[in-house]
Amino acid sequence: MGTKTRAVSHFLYVPDRAAAERAGRALARAGFRSEAGPASDGDDWLLVATHEAVADRDRGVATQEAMREIALAVGGQYNGYEVRERRG
Repeated sequence: MGTKTRAVSHFLYVPDRAAAERAGRALARAGFRSEAGPASDGDDWLLVATHEAVADRDRGVATQEAMREIALAVGGQYNGYEVRERRG
């Protein structure tokens, strides 16, 4: 039986492009791919950090805490995640 992985995307809202770039560098150091662009709701920037993860509740909670810390460090906020299951 293979280990099932899933693509997890985390959503961080940050104040501006400079904050998005700083958060993006922190995410890259932590092993996440990220994309950033102006958020649809106005002034903020939306940063989407994606990674492949094995379904593991404890690891998921730790990852969410890390995302929250990265967002707060640049004056932003963490806004949850979305999971896409991968078939193994």
